Amino acid sequence: MTRPSAIASVLIAALVLVACSKKPADTTPVAAADLIVLGGPIVTMQGDQPTTVEAIVVDEGKITFVGNKADALKQKAEGTLVKDLGGKTLMPGFIDGHAHAQQFGTQAVGANLLAPPDGGVNTVDDLVARLKTFAVGPDVALTGWIFGMGYDDALLGRHPTRADLDKVSTTVPVMATHISGHFAAVNTLGLQMIGYDASTPNPEGGVIRREADGKTPNGVLEELAAMPYMVKFLAPTTQAGKDYFLKRGLELAKSYGYTTANEGRMFGSMHDVMADAAGRGLVDIDFIGWMDYTGRSALDTGISAKYSNHYRLGGLKITLDGSPQGRTAWRTVPYLIPPDGQQPGYKGYPAIPDTKQVEAYLDEAYAKGWPVKVHANGDAAIDQLFEALKPVVAKHGVKPGQVTLIHGQFIRPDQVQALKSLGIFPSLFPMHTFYWGDWYKQIVGPEQAALISPMRSILNTGLHATSHTDAPVALPNLMQVVWATVNRTSRSGTVIGPDERVTPYEAMKMIALWGAEQFGEQATKGSLEAGKLADLVVLSANPLTVDPMTINQIQVLETIKEGKLVWARK
Repeated sequence: MTRPSAIASVLIAALVLVACSKKPADTTPVAAADLIVLGGPIVTMQGDQPTTVEAIVVDEGKITFVGNKADALKQKAEGTLVKDLGGKTLMPGFIDGHAHAQQFGTQAVGANLLAPPDGGVNTVDDLVARLKTFAVGPDVALTGWIFGMGYDDALLGRHPTRADLDKVSTTVPVMATHISGHFAAVNTLGLQMIGYDASTPNPEGGVIRREADGKTPNGVLEELAAMPYMVKFLAPTTQAGKDYFLKRGLELAKSYGYTTANEGRMFGSMHDVMADAAGRGLVDIDFIGWMDYTGRSALDTGISAKYSNHYRLGGLKITLDGSPQGRTAWRTVPYLIPPDGQQPGYKGYPAIPDTKQVEAYLDEAYAKGWPVKVHANGDAAIDQLFEALKPVVAKHGVKPGQVTLIHGQFIRPDQVQALKSLGIFPSLFPMHTFYWGDWYKQIVGPEQAALISPMRSILNTGLHATSHTDAPVALPNLMQVVWATVNRTSRSGTVIGPDERVTPYEAMKMIALWGAEQFGEQATKGSLEAGKLADLVVLSANPLTVDPMTINQIQVLETIKEGKLVWARK
């Protein structure tokens, strides 16, 4: 044997060893996905800075992949739907921090009494005309009332009275609800239906406004003199009618990108009605109910962290005062312009005068593990919340997120700093900067107006926060909320509190990931991450890259719940 032959044998052996050490090609088939979305900005809403990806993959209602297009398409097989956004924007489905979604049907069905840009009512005569038009339509039969929602006395110059509404009808009861949801105006027959007359005293937490004689009701009802009857009378009388209202309301919510909605204050049988509707398959987005403290016994058996047919009872609602624009919010300093029937020095008033009673409600909630939404607009109401909550926290410990402050319009800087130590999650209402910023400058002064819903100050404490619509206050238009939270620009074009503006990304987080956090659902919602629900919204443009002043022009094109298209713009 020659030496070259020996070398050749060694080389051949080495090549064989190398060949044997290589792994065989992976031929395992990739599981086919239900849906692949690509072709536009896909904003994950994950992390401190905006992140976009090329594609997401959805299977069995959940996101299974977030990343590049090539890897996503590896999961394409027969039956996989590939959705090309065509340059449109995909984001997580919207979560409203606070609204009255069980009343969306009432808003969708009734006469639209909102002022521009949401409606066309600028005068009391406009309001009467809109109600007259509704009066000759078929929907009156659903409730037996002629009704409409959303009038704004700040723009009309006054509330409509029974004399105004008697022009609509004297043979059918008429109700017009205020844009705040804290007032209603009724005609003479409406007063009779409720049972109010000259001898009726004001209920606790409410006011029946009177004629010049100081006795006869003039048709304008405040707070708890109005709210229970709004719920009672503006509801359909038949099951078919109730289902119709619910369908119309859910369609309205989905048209604005909602994949999780909530009813922020349930009275009486409202929980049972929603549970029944969900059980019959009528609810196709997630819906959370919050029970008013007067019906809190329902929470002993009904509260749940899990959805049943897209519905769950989420917790307790406590309301401590009224509305700022209606001047029933409870303040420590007087309003500069008191409302009709009130004297100089008027500061609004509490809904529950006994702070010990508020403490008892909160103590019960902490002992039983109930999340709590607390409506408090004025700083005096927020002081009452703190006074009631401090001994409860001392007893049970700080439980971050157990209590959510709803609205907090006139929260003081010192109160902002106290939120974190008490474990309070803030859900504020900067939409007011557009709708009533100019009005607030008149009724509380420019300095206080600049501090309404101080979102930047809240975020500077390290807390997360949400913005909300409180719809049917205005429309449930969350892009309008984002626009207002970012720009804080009033109807007149004045910036209301420029130092309290936030970035578009922060504002979007308030209706996505932080909205999920508020409801304890951040593990399954609010961002586009593998393992989370495929709750998605397709937008006409990217709110993070457009001119911030045009954010409210962005339209929801599609709403997708757990991978299924539940609404599309026609």
